[in-house]
Amino acid sequence: MAQEDSVQTLSVEEMNRRRQDPVAGLRSIYLQEVLLPVGDGVGQSFSVQPVWPLRLGKNLKLITYTIIPFQTIPGADGVSHVPIHPVPPQGDQVQKASGLGNVLFNGYFSSIKKKGKVSWGIGPAVQLPTRIDATLGSDRVSMGPSFMFNHSGDKFSGGFVVQNYWSFGGEGANKVNTFNLQYYTYYNLRKGWFLESNTTIISNWLAEERERLLLPLGGGAGKTFQIGKSNLFYCATIQMFYNTVRPTLIGKWEAVAQFQIIF
Repeated sequence: MAQEDSVQTLSVEEMNRRRQDPVAGLRSIYLQEVLLPVGDGVGQSFSVQPVWPLRLGKNLKLITYTIIPFQTIPGADGVSHVPIHPVPPQGDQVQKASGLGNVLFNGYFSSIKKKGKVSWGIGPAVQLPTRIDATLGSDRVSMGPSFMFNHSGDKFSGGFVVQNYWSFGGEGANKVNTFNLQYYTYYNLRKGWFLESNTTIISNWLAEERERLLLPLGGGAGKTFQIGKSNLFYCATIQMFYNTVRPTLIGKWEAVAQFQIIF
């Protein structure tokens, strides 16, 4: 597996290209902050996202990717479960809430031996009802298929993750039918610097047609680096997006900052 290589043999540029392939399954932890206008305030989501691969056979691995969100939703008439990833929009009146949201687990089965520049993985997406407040998500387990595709290159690389998950029962705000399409593309510069566009398009199929879709467009920059003589690598990015299509109470912009620790 890719993570079995000694990190001491990799340059910053090599690690930068490798980390851009999610199917490589590098052991890492992402810390992500998302800011998004909601109603008259700004919603916030800080998430811890561990990525951990498991070897299942001679040429089969399972890449686990878990999103653990801690969210703040400003009070607003007509909005509940706002789309601060991975929470879909609904249409109820709510008060301000903050705390742990619903955890989203992704598992991708993939080949260990990579052939050419294309790699992919497929598996389940499972949303767990861990939220501490009804505003922060459904109280039902939700599940569905997830597919990950990547094309690697020296200068350009990119791919996407597509998934849809449905709740087991539930009514009103607790019923879930949500589509996520995460797209990402990178252009590599020198010394670990890169440009990127990495965000998620969300569609809540249960909302009214005009309130269903969140479509951000934009991007930013980042850098992969080491600190001192440590075997660890790090990556920091910041991005800004314009919400070209959005529910009524969602604002026009979205800011995303991310810090990754690669083991």
